[in-house]
Amino acid sequence: MLFAVACQDDESQKWVDLRYKAEDAYILEATAPSPIRLQVKSTDPWRVYGLHDDWCTITPAEGTSGEIFDVEVRYSDNSALDDRIDTLIIRSDYWIGKWIQVRQKGIAYLDLEDADNVELLQTGSSGSFKIRSNQDWSVRLGENASWLNVSSDLAGSGDGEIAFSAGENKGERRYADLVICDRHGETVHVVTVAQVGVQLDPAETLIKTDYTAKTYSLDVVSNASWTVSREDEQQEWFSFEKTSFEGSDKLVITIGENPNTSIRNATIILRTIKAEGVTQVEKRIVLRQANDPVPEHYEFNSGEQTKWSVNQGTASFADGDVTFSPGRLLRYEFCTGNYKIRIKKWDATAVSTLYFCNGDFEIRWHLNAGKKTTDISVRNANSTAVHKNIAFDPSTPHEIGLRMSETVDGYTRYEWLLDGVAFNSYAADGSDGGSSKIKFGSKYSVFLGCSSGTVTYDWWEYAIPYEYFDWDD
Repeated sequence: MLFAVACQDDESQKWVDLRYKAEDAYILEATAPSPIRLQVKSTDPWRVYGLHDDWCTITPAEGTSGEIFDVEVRYSDNSALDDRIDTLIIRSDYWIGKWIQVRQKGIAYLDLEDADNVELLQTGSSGSFKIRSNQDWSVRLGENASWLNVSSDLAGSGDGEIAFSAGENKGERRYADLVICDRHGETVHVVTVAQVGVQLDPAETLIKTDYTAKTYSLDVVSNASWTVSREDEQQEWFSFEKTSFEGSDKLVITIGENPNTSIRNATIILRTIKAEGVTQVEKRIVLRQANDPVPEHYEFNSGEQTKWSVNQGTASFADGDVTFSPGRLLRYEFCTGNYKIRIKKWDATAVSTLYFCNGDFEIRWHLNAGKKTTDISVRNANSTAVHKNIAFDPSTPHEIGLRMSETVDGYTRYEWLLDGVAFNSYAADGSDGGSSKIKFGSKYSVFLGCSSGTVTYDWWEYAIPYEYFDWDD
């Protein structure tokens, strides 16, 4: 489809209808670059031109009005080290419709050989890697490289070799960064040289968790014997499955529920077993557990009524309740967090409905009184997730809960709860093939009501997720 730009000259009252099909920018290879192909049509004669016609050829470079022209732009090889930039301009009469940036790469290269997984012996050894280049280069030692002896020149031109060595390492496994820069001083590669030593590396050094009781598992990479302990042995709200380890293992921490009204903190200490001639290594892990936040509580009174709109059927507000028979309310801008909504009463045929929606994505939380079972699902195109439903007693009130937490990559995990007990979860992170990936912190449109029978709700609550806590307090 051709993009249209129409303009009227105020003085002549002349309209120019210029249409074109082109990208905003192109990146070309230095040698044998692929041609750029455009399409142009206008109500007036048009032309396409660049700023560097000595290395750019445009065919055709101009055309008449009324028909679509296929335009081919070819660039000659770039024999310079640096990239070069041109601008293509599409113009008809006085009107410039588009500027297109074209970047053609230069022929400069700076490659490395034998630079992966460089490791020196604990007893001391030497190593090297090769530089393959057609330009000037330099090597900068990182702040962590004071222990590494580099015997070769730290600057050169063309091909070269970087040689280095280290003496015996009686301490912890150590690393040194060698930063390889191009002729402009820009970083192109970072080579990390490691030397074998005592290793004690927990996968995390800061654990933040919610108030609920849980078992937390943490990978620890080690080549030594080591132990784990509490810095303050009086803090008995967490414990370890075992306290002595050989080599790499999982550290399993059992954490009790936090009954307090504030965050509680502890420090976990990992230590290698002392050995003659070897430095003892110590690592610390900070454990922080949130308290159960006090929820915001809302009854369905007249003030709450003004914040919702009727989306379907009927919704009757009275005495702090809202009754659907059937019907549905809609409200926008619900924040990420943890929700409870209480069903006060319903009839034998009722099907309660609750939707949390973000674009084409939906979390569905329904209860079917007639079938005496939950009816939950997710609307997410291409999702292969299978959801678990459970039975319940429709003769009593029930609390519907939805809890949101953050996945390791910043997306949202949802948990369905009935009367405070979680029974199903779903991560909107694309891992199940679902097209929608919902970032933690997103907002939702919420639909509440029933699709059959009569349902009465009397309150709902919102509590912030522990990820939103002010952990510095």
